[in-house]
This record gives sequence, C-alpha cells and structure tokens, in this order.
Amino acid sequence: MSGHYFSRNLDDDRTLYLAPLTDRDVERSGQEIADVSGYFLFESCRSDILGRVEILARVADETAAFKLRHMLSMD
Repeated sequence: MSGHYFSRNLDDDRTLYLAPLTDRDVERSGQEIADVSGYFLFESCRSDILGRVEILARVADETAAFKLRHMLSMD
C-alpha cells in the first residue's frame, strides 16, 4: 500500500483516521499488534494528556480503505 492518509474531525476534541499505523500510534494505543501493515481505522483525542489512540478496525486492503473513506466522508 502506498500510504494514503485520511481523516475526519468528529468534534472539537476527537479525530478519526484511516491510515497506516506508525510505531508511535501503536505505542499510544497500548495494544500489541503483530502485523501493522495495511490500513487501520483509529481515533485520537487531543485533550488526552497521554495522546491515547483507540484502534477501531483493521481494513482488509486498499480498495476497502477507499470505500470506507467515502462512506465516512473523510478527506
């Protein structure tokens, strides 16, 4: 995958992302993810002092990522 990044503000504090995970994203999620390749749907909260990331879903492939992007009206 070429590494497209999409996002959408949910409110003044939260942003939804559809993107590859960085090492920092995984660390901030507190989860152990064996294979971080591909796209993930995740949310981050700006007011959280620790900058936590909540990983919501893994997206099967680039085609699914683009479909999900359109469904969620992400830029």
